[in-house]
Amino acid sequence: MSKRESIRPSGWPRPVLGETDFDLVEDADLEEPPAAPGADAAQCLVDAALDGAKAAAVLERLMVEAGLAILVRVPSASWVEPLERAFERMDRGLRVYARDGSSRTTHKSDEGNREVGGHLSAGRSVVGIANSMSLLPKALVAAADANIEIKIDADVIADAVARFVDGSPLVESVIGLGSLDFHDLVCAFRFGSTGEEIYARLRKAAGRLGQPRGDRLPRLVDAIEYGHAREWGLTLRRDFEDYLTGRADWQELGAKHCIFAGPTGLGKTFFARILAHELGIPLIATSISESFATSAGFLDSVIKSIRDTFARAEACSPCALFWDEIDALPMRASLTDGRSSSWWTPVVTEFLTLLDSAVSGDRPGVFVWAATNHPQRVDPALARPGRLDRTIHFAEPDAAGVASILRHQLAGDLSDIDLAPLAQIAIGRSPAELAGAVRRAKSVARQARRPLAYDDLVEAMAPRSSWDADTLRRIAVHEAGHAIVCLALGVDEVVVVDLVGGAGALGRTVTRRRAGVETRPTIERRVCAELGGRAAEVVIYAGDCSANAASDLAAATTAIAGLHASTGLGAGLAYLGDENTVAALLCVDRTLRDAVNADLTRLQERAVDIIRARRGSLEVLAAALIDRRHLTGDEVRAIVANAAGQTAISAEP
Repeated sequence: MSKRESIRPSGWPRPVLGETDFDLVEDADLEEPPAAPGADAAQCLVDAALDGAKAAAVLERLMVEAGLAILVRVPSASWVEPLERAFERMDRGLRVYARDGSSRTTHKSDEGNREVGGHLSAGRSVVGIANSMSLLPKALVAAADANIEIKIDADVIADAVARFVDGSPLVESVIGLGSLDFHDLVCAFRFGSTGEEIYARLRKAAGRLGQPRGDRLPRLVDAIEYGHAREWGLTLRRDFEDYLTGRADWQELGAKHCIFAGPTGLGKTFFARILAHELGIPLIATSISESFATSAGFLDSVIKSIRDTFARAEACSPCALFWDEIDALPMRASLTDGRSSSWWTPVVTEFLTLLDSAVSGDRPGVFVWAATNHPQRVDPALARPGRLDRTIHFAEPDAAGVASILRHQLAGDLSDIDLAPLAQIAIGRSPAELAGAVRRAKSVARQARRPLAYDDLVEAMAPRSSWDADTLRRIAVHEAGHAIVCLALGVDEVVVVDLVGGAGALGRTVTRRRAGVETRPTIERRVCAELGGRAAEVVIYAGDCSANAASDLAAATTAIAGLHASTGLGAGLAYLGDENTVAALLCVDRTLRDAVNADLTRLQERAVDIIRARRGSLEVLAAALIDRRHLTGDEVRAIVANAAGQTAISAEP
């Protein structure tokens, strides 16, 4: 079989007919399969990549000149070894520094500088190969006479395919091509394959690695449940279109690297997938925990895994790199233990260095996004200007947003049904809970071998309680107590009160914070409302409280402890730490614990007084809850106002 000619100069060894890189197999005990006649896929890819990098002139110089310093930047660590072997086959006495970041001690810029100087001064040419120039000796980078930039695009793949099948170049698009490393590409080139078959394998592999999930995504313009995040995404899309059309440089784009912050279940990861799809780019989703899971777990292997992830994103540009649960990267200021600090500090420092490189535009086209359920735990260095310099806060969707989520999850079912009433019932539910409810409703209909009905969705969203009458009344009294105290103090807006519950709770009272600055009075009024459910049980059941108010007590305790130890609004000004640190202090600091307990007792008594003064309204609201199971904020306010008016009329002489 004839081979296509490459740009390699004479003296660069050609692969022997039928030669295959079986020495890449690590297990030497495996029986070597017979060599199949045909081209070597690895060699075809390397030749095509060098052709695409227009490396011919540089390679010619290496053949005739002495003492040259050459830098070769490859797309990812997996390309380092194949390029190293290609240069070693030149047999020109080259000294090759091939670094993939696998060694923490030798793959760094301050290693090898003296040797580089010795080789060059002795007339020996030196070649540095790496996916990041920070891995190569600093002296070699400074002394470079020429650079070869290896990039994998459609033309390079077409050239490699043509070499392998001995045909004319066939250029086809492969979405997410950059998500494939060297060995992924080699696996698509199989003996006897046609060009079309190779491309089919490449597309399948890129689809699996670039967009691992294939579920249906909504259009960003329709995803109104994402509020400010949606508006930012639409602006980013317009900016990116200007970049693609040449109307704007990469550095001129607005906020493109950011942190998605908010409680779990609000669809932060799903939003990243929607936005990447809207931009028409692949999404590389990962996490710090995945860097541990996909490596040996030692310090150098974790750092290499993080390097490989950033390198993969740069090779895949334009693309989005999404780091989920970024708070798993600890704040360096919190690393008080010497052993933890010595282990984590290199990881955090390396991550920040790689992040700087990714967002600086050295290889433009990489969006870096991160998500966290706990923004207060994110190292401030990550969120400083020039890095992930914008934080987008995600909140529970309003009624219109709930309806939008339900409509998308229904995927065409119940298209002629108005979902507004159901959205009112479901308000306060996270996108994950809404998706789960739709799945349950569809499962019920499927098991019954009939189309989905509106009642299926209602039952899945607000199932009827199986509690006995006494238990149901106690739950209703408890939730009504939260609403009554909240309305009386006017601290927050009541959104929903129901007996549906969820996530382990027996009922729900959903409130929305009003805009404004937090002060000690507002914090204390909010704590009163948290204690309102327990206060209602104290009044109605003569002090006989249930044990189901633990979550209320936890929220109230955290707020008051923070008031004393974190905000300077208590007895002292000393900042003792965030909410987690303060919670631990409560167990050992009796003075702090006594101060918090005294405030909680005082605020509980205040809530009890409010309930006693409005007992009639409480009874009416609890009865309405038992009867209807779900009340919107407007309905709650109307019921309480009507009950208060009736009480006032009956009290008149």
